[in-house]
Amino acid sequence: MGKELLFEIGTEEIPSTYLQGMIAALNDRAETAFGEKRLDNEGLETFGTPRRLVLHVADLADRQKPLQEEILGPPVKNAFDEDGNPTKAALGFARTNGAEVSELKKVDTPKGARLMYFREDAGEKTEAVLGPLLTKLIQELPSPKSMRWGTGKFSFVRPVQWVLALYGEECVEGPVSGEDASIPPFGSVTYGHRFHGNKILNINSFQEYIQVLNKNGVEPIVDDGNRGGRIPMVRESVLEAAESAGGEPAADAEAVERLVEKVAHLVEWPFPVACEFDEKFLDLPSEVIISTLEVHQRCFALKEKGGERLIPNFIGVSNTRAKDMSVVQKGYERVVRARLEDADFYWRQDLETPLVEMAEGLKGVVYHPKLGTSWDKVERFRRLSAWLCEKLAPGDGALAKVVDEAASLCKADLTSGMVYEFPELQGVMGRRYAEREGRDEAVSRAIYEHYLPRGEGDELPEGRAGAIVGLADRMDTIVGMVGLGYLPSGSEDPYALRRAANAILLILEDQGFRISLPEWVRTASEPLEDKFKDRGEAVERILGFLRNRVSAYLSRGGARGDLVEAVLAAGGDSGWRDVIDARARLRALKRLASSEETFEPLTTTFKRVSNIIRQANEGGEYDLAAKPDPQLLVDEAEKRLSASLCVVSEEVKNGLANVRAGDAASLEEAYVSANTSIAEIRPVV
Repeated sequence: MGKELLFEIGTEEIPSTYLQGMIAALNDRAETAFGEKRLDNEGLETFGTPRRLVLHVADLADRQKPLQEEILGPPVKNAFDEDGNPTKAALGFARTNGAEVSELKKVDTPKGARLMYFREDAGEKTEAVLGPLLTKLIQELPSPKSMRWGTGKFSFVRPVQWVLALYGEECVEGPVSGEDASIPPFGSVTYGHRFHGNKILNINSFQEYIQVLNKNGVEPIVDDGNRGGRIPMVRESVLEAAESAGGEPAADAEAVERLVEKVAHLVEWPFPVACEFDEKFLDLPSEVIISTLEVHQRCFALKEKGGERLIPNFIGVSNTRAKDMSVVQKGYERVVRARLEDADFYWRQDLETPLVEMAEGLKGVVYHPKLGTSWDKVERFRRLSAWLCEKLAPGDGALAKVVDEAASLCKADLTSGMVYEFPELQGVMGRRYAEREGRDEAVSRAIYEHYLPRGEGDELPEGRAGAIVGLADRMDTIVGMVGLGYLPSGSEDPYALRRAANAILLILEDQGFRISLPEWVRTASEPLEDKFKDRGEAVERILGFLRNRVSAYLSRGGARGDLVEAVLAAGGDSGWRDVIDARARLRALKRLASSEETFEPLTTTFKRVSNIIRQANEGGEYDLAAKPDPQLLVDEAEKRLSASLCVVSEEVKNGLANVRAGDAASLEEAYVSANTSIAEIRPVV
């Protein structure tokens, strides 16, 4: 029968951007630690606030699981000399396992007689291993940045103020194993809210812990369907405050939820604050107001109920309930007003400069020391956009015109005052400036959409122009950076090359664009030839990177690895150069593999044909590319096979020829049909 574990690391305020990752890391490290120490557990959960990281285990075994292990050693013939005395091999094996040579056994294995040590460990009581385990959790918990304090060498995300460690009703002894004065002694106390309950609180159980903290201004749970948590508290309080202000959150539901989560990591108990700003700022683009409030101030912008127009109200969420909340309100409003004043200044100033002049300013912006200025980059992907347009929509002059104009202006807003102050609005402001200049709506939209998707799960470009410009921009980035040798490694990807490649594949599939990736890469590398030591090597490096990204992309959704590799292995680069074709073949292969009636004869047929060709060509006397001559067929089996191949060949060619360009569904059906036809000739093969 196990006991409950409650472990809390009390700290100074942890940055909200670190908190969620550290809570997840604590969960992962705890699961690993309990597994390594053979401690069975149920109901493990982690959560936290800016001032605490918490691990709770509903049922932690009272002792380690017994261990029985068979450790194979050296061959017996090498373990003893002619007189039967143990050699260095036997002595070393025994010493490594903390045993005497007399404790080793001889066992027969398929590779001959070997020494073996049977190790048994009854396991210790949990109390004996918890102290070192929990100490190690603190010492090794990763964080984006850490700091030292006091005189010790220990570092943590923020100074540790207290540690609560209860197993059952008893306090765990610690810290141990490399004791450091920077880690306070483990105890059975916690502290409440810094301003609404910052006092010593004695704790005897997890249930009491939650109740006592709630009474002292802290909700430690982030989100739990059974107990609530700060996320639902923030969500409900913001919606209520918005209702009272006569509006509703301006952002879409997903964006609101993301902001709710961020705010929940800023507070220990949320206190909503209804605020206002001057109506004159409503003349600014709505994206500017929303960015000012939500990105920079973590406040909720409001719009009319059931409408789209913003209203001059917003909701802040404070970590403190002041005696006079109007003081908090005025504080929010003062900061927001200053930000909006800046935005209004930059907006009016930028409107005095045409986009074409802004684009000229890119000549003075270094994109990369080895790749030139941002102007140089724009000119490269502008030409690449034109090439793509001709490949994907040959003869469409109207589209080509929009693509060229959008490509030449899509980075212009990078030199604007607004984007300098609000970098997250790049593309958004370019669109607004283009609209104010009266440019074609398709051009304005493409300027914005060429940045899409900005990350995982983001919207994709709807228009072909924005998609084509975005594809060209990203491919220029990949070719330039990977060509110079800046390949991502592990978790390091400073130029976001994986994200760029994933975006390319998403757009190609979403738009139904079919294009050869190798041809595209070679075209994109031409203007950069003088930047590479060896263009041929650079191209091969880029193609290798893209092949890996196609493999990862196709593997999403749990696709079998062997099927993905089979698709990619289809003849040189033909297996992956066209992502729509590769996706269709993968889906077709999954369907075929799920039907034993079709898949078994199909694989048998391919294997048989492959073996025949390989054996026939061992001497190299046959030209396998030559057209077969029916006059040379003598055996009846050969004639039947030839006739069957002619029929199947026509069926396959006709089926694939009738597929509409970009129609992945019909392409998939054509591949299924083609392979089914091939499977049917197994008897004659």
